[in-house]
Amino acid sequence: MKTRYKILLVIGSFVTFYFALIPILQVCNSTNSDCIVWREMVLLTRPVVSSPHIWDNGSDVGSWTGTPDGMEVPALADQIMNNLPFVTSMIVLPFVIIGFVVVWDKRRN
Repeated sequence: MKTRYKILLVIGSFVTFYFALIPILQVCNSTNSDCIVWREMVLLTRPVVSSPHIWDNGSDVGSWTGTPDGMEVPALADQIMNNLPFVTSMIVLPFVIIGFVVVWDKRRN
């Protein structure tokens, strides 16, 4: 099999895994079984989006939960740390596997 097809297979398998996790978790939750493994996989493979500029938390204006100086904007380092499991599992791991595939195919030829 050519290297490009192996790379497409790796990318396709990670994309399929990413999009199949939520339906699998929903099916697991509907069967009333222990879904800890699937929940952890969802938590590890989803990016964290923080929105620090929201003033209304869904109830009323009087329930402010920020600081006296205003809403704190998370630092870039905090956002990277929050998204580290996603970056590791869905970006770094496929690139490492693709790198191994390319090196393995180059050595064989």
